Amino acid sequence: MVNKTGAVIGRMHRGQNVLVQLYKERSAEKVSTEGQVASQDRLGKLSSFLSNIRNMVDIGFKKKVKHNSPANAALSYNSSHAFIQVGEEQELNYAKLIYSIGDVEGPESPFLEYEDGMLNISWYDMEQSRYCQYSDLATILIYEPIVGDNTSFDNICPRSDLNVLLDISSFIGKEVHCYICFSSADGKDQGTNFYLGLVDVDDVNQEPLT
Repeated sequence: MVNKTGAVIGRMHRGQNVLVQLYKERSAEKVSTEGQVASQDRLGKLSSFLSNIRNMVDIGFKKKVKHNSPANAALSYNSSHAFIQVGEEQELNYAKLIYSIGDVEGPESPFLEYEDGMLNISWYDMEQSRYCQYSDLATILIYEPIVGDNTSFDNICPRSDLNVLLDISSFIGKEVHCYICFSSADGKDQGTNFYLGLVDVDDVNQEPLT
């Protein structure tokens, strides 16, 4: 004998009363809303960028990690400001992306020049302080956005050099985003990366950064 009582069924089984839940058919799989699809698209673009430079993120966000990974910390930090509206799409705002964050000072009035496969980056002298030492080391990131190709010049020169000349001829025919950040000589302290600009590596000469 079977009796229905609300959301359960009562029946006899081997001389005992047993209550079981009514069977419910599974509802059709929920369809993502346009907002959810857009959010997933943004997350995918940001995750791809950070994954392509994972080694730099691991170093640049290591002090931001508490109960998280550097990659997740960077993802969370960038999610609110990393995009710009382009037509109907939201694209990465490369000028706002942060892959390294810290107290070490960035470059003073950086200047960017390109000619014949060579990129020259220069900056002004600054008064020394706790987080601005002549011995601080510069790291440069060259990032090609279409397929995510990138090259980093790690600890390429000290701040006191005031400029660095880089061969980027491997990116001929492409446009690349350029970044710089400084870290302390011992590597214990990191600085926040600074966006230098977009370089068309086809061009013989680029306008200086303003």
